[in-house]
Amino acid sequence: MFIHKLSTRIRDSIGKIADFRYIVDKTVISNYYTFRYIVSTLSPTLPGRRIREVYTQNPDELVVAFEDDPVALVLHCAPEASTMYLSERASRARRNSVDLLKRCHGRRVSGLSIDPADRVVRIGLDEGLAVAAMLYGPRPNVLLCDASGLVTDAFKRPRALAGSTVEQPGPERPYDFPRFHDECAKGGAATLFALMRRSFPLLGGTLTAEALLRSGLEGKLKGAETDAGALGALDESIRAILAEIAAPLPRLYITREGKPEYLSLVDLRIARSLAEERIPDIHEAVRRYLSARGAIEHREHDAEAILTPLRAEIEKARRAFRASGEDAAGAGRAEEYEEFGNALLGSLGALRKGARSFETEIGGVPVAIPLEPSLSPLENAQKYFARAKRARAAAGETSRRREELRSRIERGEGLLAEAERVVPGGSGEEFLEEHAEELREFGLGRTGRAEDLPPFRLFTVEGGFEVWAGKNGANNDLLTLRHAKPDDLWFHARGGSGSHVVLKVGTGKGDPPKRAIEQAAAIAAYYSKMKTAGTVAVAMTEKRYVRKPRGAPAGTVTIEREKVLFVKPALPHGSAH
Repeated sequence: MFIHKLSTRIRDSIGKIADFRYIVDKTVISNYYTFRYIVSTLSPTLPGRRIREVYTQNPDELVVAFEDDPVALVLHCAPEASTMYLSERASRARRNSVDLLKRCHGRRVSGLSIDPADRVVRIGLDEGLAVAAMLYGPRPNVLLCDASGLVTDAFKRPRALAGSTVEQPGPERPYDFPRFHDECAKGGAATLFALMRRSFPLLGGTLTAEALLRSGLEGKLKGAETDAGALGALDESIRAILAEIAAPLPRLYITREGKPEYLSLVDLRIARSLAEERIPDIHEAVRRYLSARGAIEHREHDAEAILTPLRAEIEKARRAFRASGEDAAGAGRAEEYEEFGNALLGSLGALRKGARSFETEIGGVPVAIPLEPSLSPLENAQKYFARAKRARAAAGETSRRREELRSRIERGEGLLAEAERVVPGGSGEEFLEEHAEELREFGLGRTGRAEDLPPFRLFTVEGGFEVWAGKNGANNDLLTLRHAKPDDLWFHARGGSGSHVVLKVGTGKGDPPKRAIEQAAAIAAYYSKMKTAGTVAVAMTEKRYVRKPRGAPAGTVTIEREKVLFVKPALPHGSAH
């Protein structure tokens, strides 16, 4: 397995996409030149430092701490934002942190470099060891390699990657403008944007779009349709961007809601509608970017935790209201049933037991009254009078029920409109407190008393479904044996101790989607002895198939009809509540 080749495949597939609007990456935080600049700021300071420990305490984040130095190197390995930065605020938690890449502990940093043609940062260590940060693609990772480039350990998927090889750095890819012009001339249907990505891959999506904007060209314009003058203007735009990169000034471009859309080393004209904040220290810029994005995503998650179940409750009331309309149609037949009964009662002499219908007129209109052959004429009449009585009672109940549902829908829609207005951009806590009574009517919100919450770790996953996780053996028993319902989905990591995890089936709309089930399994993997593994096997079954053997220790159960899921240990965005 050659990890290095993956980036080439990714670049080639990106280059085939026709419309540049779909791949502008909204951030240059993972751009090659951003990494190169970060490495240039680290190269004078990291060599000679001795690594005290390498650990993780947050998903997708690896921390390298040094002896006699409060500053730590943080490697952020998330597909949507792969980066690295120095942090003076990194402090290891007493719980929920795990040592990784232990062969690095106690070794000195001998050097630091970035590959000339890819987003691979290499940190040299004593005795020929090296840390290779592969900060690209859908699976960014940090690998520990020996002197031959053989992977001996990894931050993520260590077992799968052990024994694979990281290739040596490839040659630098020059900006060959004449060749680019030739590619455009014979590019056929390929767009200008796609040809630029293929010829100048280090620019990345955002800087490619920036160069096109500066030269006044459309990215979806076909390369073969671009004349020499336009290509010359594009060349100059690229050279101007590269010159700015050589004298970088980090800056954030921020939306009105305070969300950083771009982190860039250069002036971005494509972001002129956003507020610009210049931050000379690239490490501080990266910290602020990740912190602000994390805060916004947390608020968005809180908003969905309120909005999704509220929408589900309103839709449930709407379905009930529609169904009650059918009930109302049936309940309105009381008068017809009574007319049938009176018609039969007035014609008893003409009727005989065993008939299946009776032809007569009601109000001058011919009708055929259905009869039960097993009943006498009088019993058939009495049956219709009883039906009329039940229909009148049902009509009253249906009318009352429909009015209640109509009022519930109106209140819910008003509450939802207010929530959609204030929650996404602000604090969900304030909304929960201000509208506690209205939310409680819909079975939502918080009571304000800890004793009213189940004594477990609580999460909300895709579709608004609740997931409950046990905290210890006794708590696992309490969750599984007393609080889980037969239809709930039950999860536990295979091959080791860990939390019982239950996805509460009735807490969301319809059946739990695949994503919700995977998130619940990932929670079970996270709260298990295999938390640090890249992939964990998790058993899933309905709670009805979980049994506790007599005399078994706390938390010990047997299960049947299990299905095994392979997931990455992770928690949903936001904290357990």
